[in-house]
Formats: sequence, C-alpha cells, structure tokens
Amino acid sequence: MRQRTEGRLQLRVAFGSDHAAIIAGTPCVITKGSPMSLRLLLTISGALEALVGVLALISPAPLVSLLLGAPTDSLVTVLARLFGAGVFALGLACLKARNDAGSPAGLAVSIGITSYNVLAAVVLIWAAAGLSLGGVLLWAAGIGHAVLGGLFVAALMGKRR
Repeated sequence: MRQRTEGRLQLRVAFGSDHAAIIAGTPCVITKGSPMSLRLLLTISGALEALVGVLALISPAPLVSLLLGAPTDSLVTVLARLFGAGVFALGLACLKARNDAGSPAGLAVSIGITSYNVLAAVVLIWAAAGLSLGGVLLWAAGIGHAVLGGLFVAALMGKRR
C-alpha cells in the first residue's frame, strides 16, 4: 500500500486483485463479487443504457442505420423509440441502485441488467452472424453486451460465495 500526503489531504491506494481505486483518507480494494464491483458495473451500464435510450428517443433513424445497416420506416421508428424508453428506464434504475448494490433491491436490478446484457448479446450477435445484418455498430454492441453480461455474472457469482 502506498501513501502520499498532498497538503492536508491524505490519499492511500490499495491494489486488489481486480481493480485499484483512490479514496481520500481510506484504502479501497475492489474485489470480485463485492458491492463495489457491482456498483462500478451498475454505473457503467446505467450510463451507457441511459445515453443510448436518449439517442433512440431523440433520433431513432441514424441509430438504427448504424446498428443494423437498414433503412427505417414509421414502424421501425416507433419500435426504436419504444426500445429507447425501455433502456433509458433500465439505465436510470441501474444508476439509482448503484449506491445500494448489496441490498435485495440492488441485487434485483443487477440480475435484471445481467439478463438484459446476456440476452441483448445473443440477439445482436445472432442478427450479425445469422441474419447477415451489418451496421457499423452491430458487432461492437453485441460484444459489448456480452462482456458486460459476463462481468455481471462473475460479480453476482462471487457475491453468492
């Protein structure tokens, strides 16, 4: 553990097996399955989903084109906006639950976003590989959801031990 003193603020850095963090005055070790790692994952997922949700609500046509590489019609626009509303709400739930990740409600939100990420990864990768859809972001979105889903599964499995 390293310590530095800068003025009256003491910073300590603790290096854990997974992450390192700097907290004023106290060490912080983030380990797999700890509420802090769920907090970090909920923060990242919440911010990303809220951002994508707002983009889908405001401007669905460019988002669908980048994701699927297909033109949009009025039905696709309505469905993209409905998707945007759903992921925006999911993102807000994640951001709200991040400060209480170890509670039953925080774990329920974590299970919900884990399920969403795993299922979204399956659907997006199936669309890219199985349906040969090919927007610029399709593979990236599928892989991103798979990575987040895997990280959530690992954090939740570590929590059970």
